[in-house]
Amino acid sequence: MSLEGVKHIILILSGKGGVGKSSITTQLALTLTQINHSVGILDIDLTGPSIPRLLNLESAKVTQAPGGWIPVPVH
Repeated sequence: MSLEGVKHIILILSGKGGVGKSSITTQLALTLTQINHSVGILDIDLTGPSIPRLLNLESAKVTQAPGGWIPVPVH
């Protein structure tokens, strides 16, 4: 997927674990979708991504395609 057409990118990070980055990310994404914004989340937590758990998508799988990665849709 290309980032062409993406107007804004918000980066949520911390040098420490357990400070609520995934919770803030999820709440921010859900809030933005409620006011009709399209939102994508890229979770690169190396010790265990919690975004799938927070969005109840633990069984969903991200797949690779010739043009890149196919995201998991959330509606």
